[in-house]
Amino acid sequence: MEAFRQATKHIHASDVVSLLREVYPEGVSGRNEAEALIAFDRECPDPAPEWHGFMAEAVTDHLLRRSQPYGVLTAEKAEWLMHAVAPSGRIATRGGIETLVRTIKFADVLPVSLAAFAIRELWARAQALDGTDVALLRRILEAGTGAVTGEEAEALFDLHDTVAGGANHRSFDDLMFRAIANFLMGASGCETLPRVRALAREPGRDAGKNIAAEHCAWLSSRIMRDGKPTAAEHALLTLIGYRTEPDPSLRRFFNHAA
Repeated sequence: MEAFRQATKHIHASDVVSLLREVYPEGVSGRNEAEALIAFDRECPDPAPEWHGFMAEAVTDHLLRRSQPYGVLTAEKAEWLMHAVAPSGRIATRGGIETLVRTIKFADVLPVSLAAFAIRELWARAQALDGTDVALLRRILEAGTGAVTGEEAEALFDLHDTVAGGANHRSFDDLMFRAIANFLMGASGCETLPRVRALAREPGRDAGKNIAAEHCAWLSSRIMRDGKPTAAEHALLTLIGYRTEPDPSLRRFFNHAA
């Protein structure tokens, strides 16, 4: 790979074929080779489209099929991946994005840190979310374990606020509502469904009655941060509106959204 890096700064489709046949006939064998691929991706200004898929598949294969525990993206693997594809904090290449997406797609389990990172990458790049974006967001969330975490909820709201004025796919509001509702219930000590089921169905009408006041106040501050509530935020308002004794800190919020 090092000789290939020195020989060219441009990758054509034929180069990808050569890499597959000559350099990596059995895949990426170790972390050093995976790092070399990612570093070369950052150095190459205009690679052929085939390169992105090759790199994503090679790195994902290394992380999930050739590194134990197989199929699991551990916290250590996730930290390595985030640093490798985004050494400055943001992913700068299409190859890096495709590697992140493919890893998320095929991992059986994702650590919270990578889920929040991936959501923030969507936030940094998107003005609106199409069906493919929402499907990816759902996959990111479903790969987590337990209830949606506070870190994920904050990242979701940052993404939501960024794209709120865009022509988003209709499924985004439902996913946003269900994910934040799952966080509020879990953080309040309520029993929650497994993530896949929780994100596939609306919470019961009385699910909001046991949400703790501090988490209702957090929700209020997030919704009021950007002014007028959206459809997803109205649904969350309705959920916590079923509390028998709404927290006083929410009255301004209820009145504003009415």
